[in-house]
Amino acid sequence: MVFLFAAASSALPRENSHTEASPSSRSYLFSASFDYATGKEVTADLSSADQQSLAVQPQSVIVRIDFVGNRRVRADTLKARIFSREGDVYNEETLRRDFQALWNTQFFEDVKLRVEDAPNRSDGKIIIFEVRERPQIRRIRYDGIHSVSESDILDRFKERKVGLSVESQFDPTKIKKAEVVLKELLGEHGRQFAKVTPQYERIASSNAVILVFKIEEGPKVKVGQIKFKGNHAFSDRKLIRAMRHDRPYAIPLYFANIPVLTKTYDREKLSEDLEVGVRGLYRDNGYFKVSVGEPILENVDTTHSRLGVPLVTGKGHGKAVNITIPIEEGDRFRMGTLKIVSSDPDKALSLKVDALKSAFPLKQGDIFSTEKVRKALETYGKIYGEYGFIDFTPEPDTEVDDANKIINLTLRFDEQKQYFVRRIDFSGNTTTRDKVIRRELMIDEGQLFNKRLWELSILRLNQLDYFDKIEADKAAEIKRNTKEGTVDINLKLKEKGKQSIGLQGGVSGLAGSFIGLTYQTNNFLGLGETLTFSAQFGDLTRSFMFGFTEPYLFDRPISSGFTIFSSRYKFDQARQAALLTGQSVSINPQFIQNYNQDSTGFTLFASYPVRKLSFTRIGLQYGLTRTNITAFNDASKLLFTQVQFRSIAGPSALNGIISSTITPTVTYNTVNNPINPTGGKSYFYSLGLSGLGGNVKSISNVVDWKYYRPVNKHRNVLGFHASGAFITGYGGGEPPPYSRFYMGGESDIRGFDIRSITPVTFIPVQTAQQFIYTCNTCLNGAGQPTQRSVSVPVLGYTITFPGGDTQGYGNIEYRIPIIGNIFQTAFFFDGGTNGILRKGALRLDPTGFDNLTASFPSAVSSGALDANRQLGIAPGTNFRLRGSTGIEFVVQLPIIQAPFRVYYAFNLHRLHSQLLAPPDFIESSEICDPSLGDKCTTPGRLPSTLPPDVWRFQVRPAIEQLLQNPGSLNYFEPQRTFRFTVSRTF
Repeated sequence: MVFLFAAASSALPRENSHTEASPSSRSYLFSASFDYATGKEVTADLSSADQQSLAVQPQSVIVRIDFVGNRRVRADTLKARIFSREGDVYNEETLRRDFQALWNTQFFEDVKLRVEDAPNRSDGKIIIFEVRERPQIRRIRYDGIHSVSESDILDRFKERKVGLSVESQFDPTKIKKAEVVLKELLGEHGRQFAKVTPQYERIASSNAVILVFKIEEGPKVKVGQIKFKGNHAFSDRKLIRAMRHDRPYAIPLYFANIPVLTKTYDREKLSEDLEVGVRGLYRDNGYFKVSVGEPILENVDTTHSRLGVPLVTGKGHGKAVNITIPIEEGDRFRMGTLKIVSSDPDKALSLKVDALKSAFPLKQGDIFSTEKVRKALETYGKIYGEYGFIDFTPEPDTEVDDANKIINLTLRFDEQKQYFVRRIDFSGNTTTRDKVIRRELMIDEGQLFNKRLWELSILRLNQLDYFDKIEADKAAEIKRNTKEGTVDINLKLKEKGKQSIGLQGGVSGLAGSFIGLTYQTNNFLGLGETLTFSAQFGDLTRSFMFGFTEPYLFDRPISSGFTIFSSRYKFDQARQAALLTGQSVSINPQFIQNYNQDSTGFTLFASYPVRKLSFTRIGLQYGLTRTNITAFNDASKLLFTQVQFRSIAGPSALNGIISSTITPTVTYNTVNNPINPTGGKSYFYSLGLSGLGGNVKSISNVVDWKYYRPVNKHRNVLGFHASGAFITGYGGGEPPPYSRFYMGGESDIRGFDIRSITPVTFIPVQTAQQFIYTCNTCLNGAGQPTQRSVSVPVLGYTITFPGGDTQGYGNIEYRIPIIGNIFQTAFFFDGGTNGILRKGALRLDPTGFDNLTASFPSAVSSGALDANRQLGIAPGTNFRLRGSTGIEFVVQLPIIQAPFRVYYAFNLHRLHSQLLAPPDFIESSEICDPSLGDKCTTPGRLPSTLPPDVWRFQVRPAIEQLLQNPGSLNYFEPQRTFRFTVSRTF
């Protein structure tokens, strides 16, 4: 600030002089202005320097105070800012204070004060303030910015309360603060050498400016080498891994890390890494007095390949910071004694001290860990929260014994007030009735406020999926009455649309290409009922379903309902594989399943919690289904007609399959959201018993487990899923083939074709093989030999896929939200197996077996048929482990209500081999020839009836070739799969 002092010239008394005199002829008592070029204030003081001469002059009176040049600020507002008033005695010292007060308002860029004599009064003075208001900022421009967006800058300005915005007044102080914040923000993005220069441009014919920040970002600074001095307990590698912000992106191996990409240098994040990462690692392992010194920073120039392709893009230049961190580890301490006392010496603790000590994770003599102490304090907060002490505060006090290398810990508990619930209100539930919400709460008015039960109540509300996600600490407004020891809770909710109409379509391994329509009300009339209707049409499926669920029957927690359904499923493995891979399958179409399954039926279900407001429920379900099968190839026909699963054999076994099943269930579910879970676990077990009516007798057991764990500061989710099932028959019956287990596809093991993971079996079948020969003794009219044929009964084998009676598989996913729940990516691993545990259950139907033995009497003795009618299983196909890993991308649009996903899978364990069927069998009575060394005494039918040369040189070699070359199946599962589906695995 520059002060200029000069003697004031006498003012000539003239009427209206402050409006008529030119600026050059005016004499100013005080003046101040802001120089935008230098950023300095220029102030001039032209008041009288001789205070004694002023003292002898007669006193004057202020007649009027005028303001000239003010537009936006009213004169009354300015008068309120000064001390002088009309009628006061004229005093230059007071005017100096007035002038300084007006200048300090920061309203003006130029202020001048002058005094004129009043025209109508000899001792009167007129005080005139001439002002020029500071310009408004009409626009803010950031020239040269690339590393951060303008929205990031505005967010940081708001966070740091800079107060600089469009249409605000030009304020050099705020602009300087904005400059500092901008440099700080650029520094966080590696631009440590950035230069920020504020400039302005006047807008013609207005008192407004365009504020321009000229930015030279400079090179991006990366984290260079990180070294440590004085570390002995931990290696450099382990310490670097503890530095979350500064460690390089690397591939972790057991013995070393392979760096891939370095991170951007940020001094504040480095300080956090030193405190939380390095120092925290030592203190968590007993080095309580570790000292992490100030890091030694070295700026170095670097040369790197642009985009990692030096031969194509050349070299680039940049800067890096090499970091050297000095450490003094100190001694390693162990846990000493633990004391838990009340912070109020006149008040005892409400809970027993011994019980509190048992919850502490460290025992005397254990390595002292600050992390375990921190978690123990959180545990104590939860324990006290269950007893209504919601303001409980623990204070740890450590006593270090350097001689014995132990730390004695004293925990002082400030319990504060114990609270009860006085009132619970809800807001935002425009449709859902209060009783629907209240019945999910595990605490009630008048009860102790249990924080644990309140958190579980929020979990139960989230499981309903009626509202947007409810946060226990944000959605609940808790008002305390410390005098009465009560709380009033207001739970703020935001309802989702209770009705949804979803149009679905796409390509699925199970359904092929399809389109579907779903209508659902998940909160019918605000009472919680669910009404669902869905229809789906595709080239492989057609289904209709109508269902209704009542969650509280008779105002009791009995969830009950029903579904009615009708479906047609075309199970064509060849078509499914061609649809998904774009090419024909490599398996003989006669060896794979190809049939239609038409089913109609209904289910009734009900479940009840084992105790009030419990997450464990027991349920009972009854289902009645009628199924008809239409087989289109031999493999499917034989599977349904020749394998024993009913008392009926032959073609009639394909129609009228009636399954009457009762299924008790047990479930436990704490998953916090049914569609996009981020935490919780669930267990499910069911025991299905078929045979209470109908003609199917089977028992099935299903176990399912899911677990979701938030990781990476609750940003990502780690999900686990495991499932197992077993089915068997009883009372002489076996489960029908379509009820057995087939794996593969997006519902269990991605990367494999739908229902392609199954054991392979061989079903014996009677065929008539035609052999053509040339008869030299049988001449036609031209005297030439003719072609003749002979038919031979052959016991052959058809390869088929019966499904397993036991299956087990598991899935692991690491889910990363990219745009909330709308767009996610996930890395996955799937693995499992499927097989036949009860091999004796896979038998031929007695009628079919008798027909075969009648045609081939010696088939059993020769080993071609099993005497127990049991079917053989191809080696390497029963309980063969399958596994795949890959990545998937999921898009879930709120309107469509369906997860669309694309995934790529690499199959780690697959079946890639040729499967051979047993050799064909021909009765010896047909082909036995003692003259060729066969073990028989009487020649068979063919050697006896055919000419010797025909038999010996034509028919016999053809039969031997048939018997020596059994049927084969090229079972080649894909190694890589890229697929689009509309579903989630779990």
